[in-house]
Amino acid sequence: MRAVIPSQTNRIPTRRMPFDPAAAVTGIGSLPLTSMAAAIQSVAEFSSEIPFWPQMPRLSEQESVIGQGLGAVADLIEPRNEGYGYQVKEGRLDSVIEILHRNSGELTPANASGFGAFEEALSSGLFKSATAVKGQIEGLVTLSAYLYYRGRPFLSDPALFAAIAFHVSQIICWQIDRLKSAGLPVLRFVDEPALCLEASAANPIAEEQRLNALAITLNDARTHGAYAGLHCCAARPFERMFRAKPDILSFDAHEGLESFLADPHALDFVYQGGTVAYGLVPTRPHLNAVDSASIFIRWLEAASLTGNPQKLAERAIITATCGLGLLDTPSVVESFNVAHGVSKLIRRLAGTSEEKCFEDS
Repeated sequence: MRAVIPSQTNRIPTRRMPFDPAAAVTGIGSLPLTSMAAAIQSVAEFSSEIPFWPQMPRLSEQESVIGQGLGAVADLIEPRNEGYGYQVKEGRLDSVIEILHRNSGELTPANASGFGAFEEALSSGLFKSATAVKGQIEGLVTLSAYLYYRGRPFLSDPALFAAIAFHVSQIICWQIDRLKSAGLPVLRFVDEPALCLEASAANPIAEEQRLNALAITLNDARTHGAYAGLHCCAARPFERMFRAKPDILSFDAHEGLESFLADPHALDFVYQGGTVAYGLVPTRPHLNAVDSASIFIRWLEAASLTGNPQKLAERAIITATCGLGLLDTPSVVESFNVAHGVSKLIRRLAGTSEEKCFEDS
């Protein structure tokens, strides 16, 4: 059975504002903080050019990336007794499907308190040097792999998978419509660690169907006027990521830099206007021994083998490998400091003004 994945692309496409990545630094999404004021201030201090709304998983389970994606049906699901993820409560499947299809996609203070605080900070003018704003949510493949009904994931049923896909698109478009009020380009990322999963008896939906649904969701973001980003920090399914046709491809470059830049599709992606968010800074504590110059030299050596490292530098964003929500607070400072050091060096190669560099340092 092949379910039709609903799309919002029957609306007239919204014109997108130009976006120049220029090796700017941004965050994947999560921070290990419980103070909203501290989280917003951290974003302003460390991600001033591409500020992002902070996800704060230490506040509650509802603030986790899965909790946010499934928040609309939180009362109808429960943690599984065995294995990972959540399961639909007995007798509540019809209600879950109904909510997934009619929910507006709104994030609430109960499961995404950082979003409202970020909107307030934007309107107050806190991010004066911002060139774009960033939002994120867990993707349809991953949420479908985490939500179960009677022992089987939604990823195993085309109709249930389609319901999740529509719901994720609603969340994406709701965020875009809210963030556009800043008058800046909107970067809207989908986090898909489950993109590396193979089709199997437990997850029988074919790879082609998964990627087609993901591509439709990313195109919905474009239609709403945003740049569609795709992040995967698990095993590096670069070929699948390219087939989903994101505008921005974000990955764990600490582990996969050389294999990514050796892929002939990578340079094609950049030449066709794509942006690459290189997760060059390892997400781990105690980064004092990590040298920005060494990371840059490694990046430059791999980029030079493509024949045009300057072009790659121009279309780069610098990040950590994944979210920082499980680190301690001092490690967040270290991570962003290393990222800004790498950014400064890549910007010199790209010919970007030093004035954009972190704290003009």
